Amino acid sequence: MELLLLKDVKDVGKKGDVVRVRDGHARNFLLPNDLAVPATRSNKKFFAEQRTRSVARKAREKEAAEKRAKELRELKITLEVKAGEGDKLYGSVTPEDVRVALEQQGHSFEKKQIRIKEALKTLGVHQIEIEIFPQVKTRITVELVKQA
Repeated sequence: MELLLLKDVKDVGKKGDVVRVRDGHARNFLLPNDLAVPATRSNKKFFAEQRTRSVARKAREKEAAEKRAKELRELKITLEVKAGEGDKLYGSVTPEDVRVALEQQGHSFEKKQIRIKEALKTLGVHQIEIEIFPQVKTRITVELVKQA
C-alpha cells in the first residue's frame, strides 16, 4: 500500500515521504495512529503546497532574524555585580542574568539562545554570542562593573 507519512516513523520514512508498506502494517499501525494517510493525488498536492509555504515562511523568519542580528551588534549591556579582591566575582554571570538584562532593554530571548563560552567571573568587557535563529548569530558586549 502506498502512503504519505504525516510524522517521522522509524524504519519507514520521514514526514512527507511517500512510502510503500505492507497492507497489514498500514491498516493496523500507521493509519489508526494517524502516522500516515493514503497517497492520493490530492494528499500529495496538499503536502507539496504545505512544503512550499513552510520554505517561504522559514525564509521570511531567517531574513527577519538577520535584520535583528544587525541591530543587536551595536548593543552594549552593563551589569552591576558583586566582586571581591582582584576584580573577581562572587559566583559568575549566567545566561539567565544576561537574558534578564536584555529583557529590561526591550529584547526578549530565551536562556538557551544565549551562548557564553567561558564563565564570566571577572569584571570588564566580555563578548557573548546570541543565536537568534538557526545559522543566524550575533555578538553583543557585556560590561561587568562592581556594585556600589
